[in-house]
Formats: sequence, C-alpha cells, structure tokens
Amino acid sequence: MKNKTGGCALLLLAVATGLLAQTSTPSQFSGVIHDYSPATTVTPMGPWEMRGSWTLTLDGTGKGDFSAALTMELSDYTRNSSNVDATSGADSRMQHTHNITIQGGTVAQVATGGFELTGPASITKDGGPVPFPASTLSVTITGGKTVEFSNITLQFQGGAPVHFGTQLIHGVVSSPAGCAQDTAPVLTAVTNGSYGATLSGTGTILVWGQGFTQSGGNSLVFQSSGNQDVVFSETDGLYFWDFATGQINASLGGLLAPGAWTLTVHSACSTTPSNSLSTTIN
Repeated sequence: MKNKTGGCALLLLAVATGLLAQTSTPSQFSGVIHDYSPATTVTPMGPWEMRGSWTLTLDGTGKGDFSAALTMELSDYTRNSSNVDATSGADSRMQHTHNITIQGGTVAQVATGGFELTGPASITKDGGPVPFPASTLSVTITGGKTVEFSNITLQFQGGAPVHFGTQLIHGVVSSPAGCAQDTAPVLTAVTNGSYGATLSGTGTILVWGQGFTQSGGNSLVFQSSGNQDVVFSETDGLYFWDFATGQINASLGGLLAPGAWTLTVHSACSTTPSNSLSTTIN
C-alpha cells in the first residue's frame, strides 16, 4: 500500500503462491461442526461429542479470520460405572463450551480444490483460559463438482490435541456468501459520527458510497504527503463496521496526524479501489 512498487510485489506474490482470487471465491462462509473426539488419547478420556456453529471470512489479501462456538460433552459411549457418578445425573457428561478464533490467519489453496486457513488459535473454556499450552489450528474447506464448498475440517497442533485430539474434526458448510462481480466501489462522502463535516483524528467517521462488500472485508486507506499510509479494517483492533453496501464506520484512534489526507475504499469483491476523496483531519 505504501507505493506502487510494493503493490505490484504483493500482487506477484499472490500469483506465485497460488493464493485465492478474491473475485472467484466467496468472502464469507458459515456452518456447523459436529463430530467426536477419540476415546482414549484425550484428557479427560472420551469420546467427547463436539458441536457448534462457525464462521470464516477471507479479506482478499491472502489472510482470513475464523471463529467457532462449540459445546462438548461425553458421548453415550462413555456411560459406564467408571466415569459416571450416579448422583450427578446429566452433569456426569461434563458439559462445557469452547470459543475458538483465528485472527489474520494465512490462506493457501488446496491442490485438490478448496482452501486452508492456518494460524495461532485463541481458545477459551467456559469463557476462561484453557489448561493447555498455545495451539495452532488449520481450517480446511473443500467440496465437489455439485457443491463447490461443502465440507470443513479442523485440525489442532500444539497444546490443544490433548483435549480435542490430533484427528480431523468434521463439519458442514451451509452458506458461502461471495462476490457477484468485480466492480470498484464508489466513494461519495465522509462525515463524523454526528453526520457533520468536521473530522477528528480521535473520533469515529462514517464513510458513504456504494459497492462496498456487505459481508465485510473492506478497508479504508488514508494517504498523505510526508506520512505513511494508514489502513483501517476489521483486523486493526479498533471499532470498524462494514456490513452494508453503502456505509462503513471506523474509529480513527488517533492514528491520523492533523492535516490533509486522501481516502480510498478497498472492497473485498474488487481488485480496483474506489475513487479518492480529499479529507481534512482536525
């Protein structure tokens, strides 16, 4: 983003490594995980039933985010006198939850079709920390000739296999939402949070236009002579909302120096950025 040479290098890198083309692959996926852990190689011993919903978003740059909300409980196969407290009833299944996320994971094509997202996994247990070391998660989405994206698998490395297992954890893809065509977005105006024209470097801006990707993955790029480019997106840690075709909200977080800046919008569904708009940051 900092100069034309850097942009060309990134484009060549994407082609050379076979990263997904954002104009032909959906940008957002969701579905359900439903599988079982091994019986004897996990702690506590299983098998554990694992089920829950998941979402995955590609940002169009070879990166992506994943999140899953899973419930786990001991399966019927485990019901025996060695692990059931007769007085605890249903609680003897040791029900608990896990929230699992990857932020800014790396996307790569699968040679036989589909793609894989890999990155460090953030995992909770019942809303708190998990009792095992850091982990890496690989999320693979594949399909067939009739349904291009139908299957998902998760596979942990590091600390998590002690509980989830080293095997593939299976699920289904229910709703890929993609890009209809490669059309550059159009930028028409920028206002503050009160719809006024005065923009504060520590405030929130509302960006107006058309052709933004409704499923997310858009970014705002500010450029100014003598300053490095500043990019705002879903992954920068600040408030950023971009789930409409004509509006994006973003907190600037004090990252823009006062003065004149040029803004463009980059859509997840287009290789071409929007027109530029001159703004003044106070």
